[in-house]
Amino acid sequence: MSTPTTPNAPDTPDAPRPSAIRLDPLSRDDPDRLGDYRLIGRLASGGMGRVYLGRSTADGSLAAVKTLLARDGIGEVERRRFAREVDLAQRVRGEHTARVLAADPEAARPWMAIRYIPAPSLAELVASRGVADEACVRRLGASCAAVLLDLHEGGIVHRDLKPQNILLPTAGLRLIDFGISHAVDVTRTHLTLGTIAFTSPEQARGEPSTAASDVYSLGTTLFHLAVGRPPYPETGNDLRLLALVARARIDTTDLPGGLRELILPCLALEPNDRPRTADLLGAFTEPGRSPSLLNAADLRIPDGWRVLIDAYEHDGLRLVAADPPFAHPTIVAAPPEPTSPAQPAATRVDHTAPEPAPQGRSGDRPADWPGSRSGHRQGRRPSEPADTPRRFAGLSATGWRAAARAGTALTVLVVYTLLLLAVLAVVVVIVVAVARE
Repeated sequence: MSTPTTPNAPDTPDAPRPSAIRLDPLSRDDPDRLGDYRLIGRLASGGMGRVYLGRSTADGSLAAVKTLLARDGIGEVERRRFAREVDLAQRVRGEHTARVLAADPEAARPWMAIRYIPAPSLAELVASRGVADEACVRRLGASCAAVLLDLHEGGIVHRDLKPQNILLPTAGLRLIDFGISHAVDVTRTHLTLGTIAFTSPEQARGEPSTAASDVYSLGTTLFHLAVGRPPYPETGNDLRLLALVARARIDTTDLPGGLRELILPCLALEPNDRPRTADLLGAFTEPGRSPSLLNAADLRIPDGWRVLIDAYEHDGLRLVAADPPFAHPTIVAAPPEPTSPAQPAATRVDHTAPEPAPQGRSGDRPADWPGSRSGHRQGRRPSEPADTPRRFAGLSATGWRAAARAGTALTVLVVYTLLLLAVLAVVVVIVVAVARE
């Protein structure tokens, strides 16, 4: 998912505000409904599945609806794996994790709906607004440790902890994406690596992962928040990076001295040498404070982070109030040409809508997942390309161009037909004249 542009404050109260949330239109191969959820647009797309923004037909609430993506049909292995993911996600009950609202792993197209949170990920915040200071990193570390402790006490190892999977709304961070998590009572058929730079050495070596693996990933995540990069020497080769991770060959350059005694123990090569999650929570909790989860205000986040968080929250409230302009799925006539094999170009949709009148309490805001996306990915830049679908007389701009091409082709066909008939008429006249002679 692409990183959203950080919106700037409008010059006047009536100035249009760029959208922080990115949402791609539904294309020809996307469903318009999964279960009781009418799909509004696409949030994220990966090699194994897609995530849509859906609206419940029962109560109008929003959800991130995940489904499998298989060109040659969904096989039994993929279906079992998805059912396992649903089962694990349903076990997660914490307030600061993604909560499953509904799911049907047995459907023709298996799906799972998760509470939607309009919030940026930590990866996006660092990339667009810079690193956090020591106090913020400590408090984020305490919040992450509290969420992990709750998971580990429930017998669940996340196995893919990284900045992209941690969202930061005003109410406090949310841990998302349990796609490769496992429970202690679930048999695994294979090991799936998360993002290499944030995985643990034992995962990189293909060994079983434990709660200590999440502790290592938390250390790499906090390092990234403080420094702006993963804790390894820069390399453009995935295999070389995997070898560095497998041996925990970290590069601690630029890590603030006040964080070394907290982060470096998490990055120990051997799992038994890393702190336990409970000990980690105590180490990151400041003296005189209870080890509890904190909201964005208590985290002392940078001012730039606050701007982007507020922009997401603003757009989320607007989405809850009303659908984007293309709420009824826009079928794209032809998919855009990919800009590269790894990342296809995506048609963006302007879903800027009139501001709804403020309603409800400040706490009545939508919740969970995702913001990937990764991406991940939702909304329109101020300088949107001209081929953004806009509706006019029932057709989008793409539809009008297709209609114009069809009209031109029809005109050429008619002209050629008339010329052919004229030639045939001349031939007939000549044949009749010759016959009379």
